[in-house]
Amino acid sequence: MRLCVVVGCLLALAGPLPAANILLNSSFEYWLLGVPVGWLTSELLYPGSAVQDSNSNSGTYCVKLVGGDSAAFVSTVTVVRAGYSYNFSGFVRVPGVLGGSFLLQFLSLQGGTVGSPELLPAYFSGESYREYTRWVTAPDSAAVLSVSFTTLPSLEAFVDDVTLDDTTAGAVEEQRETWIGGRRETAAGVTKVVGLWAAPERLERTPGRGQSLFDPLGRRVTGRPARGGVYFVIRERQE
Repeated sequence: MRLCVVVGCLLALAGPLPAANILLNSSFEYWLLGVPVGWLTSELLYPGSAVQDSNSNSGTYCVKLVGGDSAAFVSTVTVVRAGYSYNFSGFVRVPGVLGGSFLLQFLSLQGGTVGSPELLPAYFSGESYREYTRWVTAPDSAAVLSVSFTTLPSLEAFVDDVTLDDTTAGAVEEQRETWIGGRRETAAGVTKVVGLWAAPERLERTPGRGQSLFDPLGRRVTGRPARGGVYFVIRERQE
């Protein structure tokens, strides 16, 4: 339940899905009350463990993680589609021998883990940043991907430019015929993906005029959905 609320808040802030990166505030340029917008950090539990810093890889700011007596972390989530692949990339500057590790974990809508986690340890890079990349594919029943970086006690790391490149939106458009029972578009028809809806309970609104709503399995939803969850919104427009 709480996971769905977090996802819904992130989508509301992000608006329509961009064509590539789907992680909100991936360069940590926007902060509110000492926390990067769209992310959770250990700063809320251990002040001074996850702070804004100007030693960035790009832009103005990054996250500086300082593991004192406990681990320091920065974490976010994003909606994914089962069976589709995503290209993860993150930059870390590690002054010491070891700085910590990225952790990528797929989750179900209920918050349970799906599949095995992907670990990307970050090593010494001196005064420069090192990029860490990994292709991941969402398993069956996966609806969310959790992305985090964690340092162990007494370690330090600077994290910046954490992205997840997504081709899901394009795939939704390409498979639209399957979703709506094989009906074919006319030569003048144009299909455009608007984004996603997410809600912990029943959605409070229905699709607007010219919009269609589909569940994560590609089934068209008519009227107002009776249950909460993640839904794809597609707008139909005639040229």
